[in-house]
Amino acid sequence: MKKDTDSENGLLEAIKERYLERLSPEIFRSRIFWKTVEGLSRSPLNRPQWRADRVSLAHFIRSTRDAYLRRAPVVWCNLLVPSELVHGLGCLPFYPEMAAAVVASAGLAPRFIDRAVEEEFSNDACSYHRCLLGCAVEGFLPEPDLLLSVNYPCDSAVLSFAFLSGLYGVPHLVVDVPLPGQGEGLSLLAGQLEEAAAEMARLSGRNRDAVLKGLAEAIELSNRALVYLRRVEEMRKRDDCTLDGKDAMGNLSVLAGCMGSETGVEFYRLLAEELEERGCRGPSSLRIMWMHLKPWYAQSIFQCLERHGARLVCEEYTHATWELMDPGEPFASLAAKLLSHFLVGPAERRAAHLARLAEEYRVDGAIHFNHWGCRQSCASAPVVKMALQEKGVPVLIIDGDCVDRREYQEGQISTRLEAFLESIK
Repeated sequence: MKKDTDSENGLLEAIKERYLERLSPEIFRSRIFWKTVEGLSRSPLNRPQWRADRVSLAHFIRSTRDAYLRRAPVVWCNLLVPSELVHGLGCLPFYPEMAAAVVASAGLAPRFIDRAVEEEFSNDACSYHRCLLGCAVEGFLPEPDLLLSVNYPCDSAVLSFAFLSGLYGVPHLVVDVPLPGQGEGLSLLAGQLEEAAAEMARLSGRNRDAVLKGLAEAIELSNRALVYLRRVEEMRKRDDCTLDGKDAMGNLSVLAGCMGSETGVEFYRLLAEELEERGCRGPSSLRIMWMHLKPWYAQSIFQCLERHGARLVCEEYTHATWELMDPGEPFASLAAKLLSHFLVGPAERRAAHLARLAEEYRVDGAIHFNHWGCRQSCASAPVVKMALQEKGVPVLIIDGDCVDRREYQEGQISTRLEAFLESIK
């Protein structure tokens, strides 16, 4: 998932123009294809708004290329799998939910969603997962050596990965996160992460000493990145910071997939430095918080916000929820990181987290995008709305789909958004 929409679309359009008519699974396993992609990413077609974007783009092109070309063991992960665990074991983390967002950005999601329906996957399922399942069935995704899922934030990844385990003939490990506050929860979770590490060590050929050394290095890198990320978060609380949420929302890919790598450190270092250099534009905009994710295909929501002088100053999924970790206690530290996430536990925990963000970022209003098929987000939206309204924050709930553009009602959404923005001016 890429931050700068214009640069991403330029790159994707160039790739589509060259390869769409002969799109096949074999193309993604071609070294010539990846050389073309790498060349296009460095061309004038790709002019990222932020220097950090170029770093993350290069990282994801490189890691995706290596996954397709089988240059290291590939571990498929869902959103909450700590990337430090995978990087520290010398494996390549691949996030198929993020791949679905890229497919949607390229305008190709309907094809693969329909393919999943042909395989009798339900239309009620999350379209991120219907898209990735369609891609997998047609052979378009890099083959995993291991599937690793966490049972939060939803059941979709666990169920999808169970099917994919049979499709690819590889193991599927489920990390069952205990509810927060349970006495033995931290040690039980740490034990599960250690078991997952042992499986990845088998794939990468690392002994116990190498495992602990690799994890210590990954956690040290994660800690360095966290320091820069905290600086970014503090600067974004200032009046009308120059980083808009429509661009920052894609930082989820870095937060989920790059912590524990040099890329994570470099990305947040560059972003913090550039924010300091650019300064702020002054307190002239409506301050809006965005909850859940955005539609990854072309639509007019953000143009509407701009017309009304509104900016996204805060997004739900781009914030760190954990503290600095101990490299000498990797499994307990990563377990604590996982347990700190606001999506682990009851809906009230998510609501309390968002209410706190609304206060810290001094928002004038909040928008909750109800993604079709996302049970955990849609079901908790009324709880979130009530918590925010108790803080005096108006809330608009929009129904739509992040991946399937056919489920996006442009006229209806625009009318409701216009009315909401007028009401909070």
